[in-house]
Amino acid sequence: MKTRIPIAIPVALLVGSLQALAQPSVTFDFSDGTADGWANAGFSSSPLATVVNIGGQNYINIPLGGFQVANVAHGADASAFYTAMQAAAANPAGYDISYNYYINTAAFTTPGTYLQVGTFVNTGSGYYAQDFGSPNELQLNGTQVASGQVFSGTVTVNLAAIGYAMPAADTFFRLGLIENGDGSGVNVAFTDISVTPVPEPASLALLALAAPAFWMIGRRRSTHR
Repeated sequence: MKTRIPIAIPVALLVGSLQALAQPSVTFDFSDGTADGWANAGFSSSPLATVVNIGGQNYINIPLGGFQVANVAHGADASAFYTAMQAAAANPAGYDISYNYYINTAAFTTPGTYLQVGTFVNTGSGYYAQDFGSPNELQLNGTQVASGQVFSGTVTVNLAAIGYAMPAADTFFRLGLIENGDGSGVNVAFTDISVTPVPEPASLALLALAAPAFWMIGRRRSTHR
């Protein structure tokens, strides 16, 4: 006699947990070969950032110059960026900003003695905040920038943890990148720049409980063929 394991409840749990995780988010991976609205400027919409392919992945290549070096912005519209930023403004503790970076120090003309990277946000009401200070989101010292090596990785920061408190009622949001250093011919490449919700522990627990249901469904279908 075979025992049948009920799957309706786990599947319902999985559906519910997926719905809980389906909050507004946006990720810029530049896979279409365009800058996706990212400008190589701190507060204007031009010039558009240059897209480069590194190891099969598209990045925007942002040279050192000024302080706020790149940005993307949208007014109130149906764009994924605007809806994600609005949701993040309403719940900063529930959202992260993340990006992947690639820094080839061998390509620097004059390395200098340091390179620092951060982010900033700006809204239509004039709100401005930046994540720059001690510690920085990313920092290379003099030895590192002069090493000729490649540095790459991922930075993830929580909006509430870094003090971002954008007015949720704003109808314009900007996300930008900061670069600071004393070298020349210096640049940083960025990809997978995202504003995404932090998965809640309860939702993750539900996923863990419900996922085996799909394994059972597949197993039962295989054994009854």
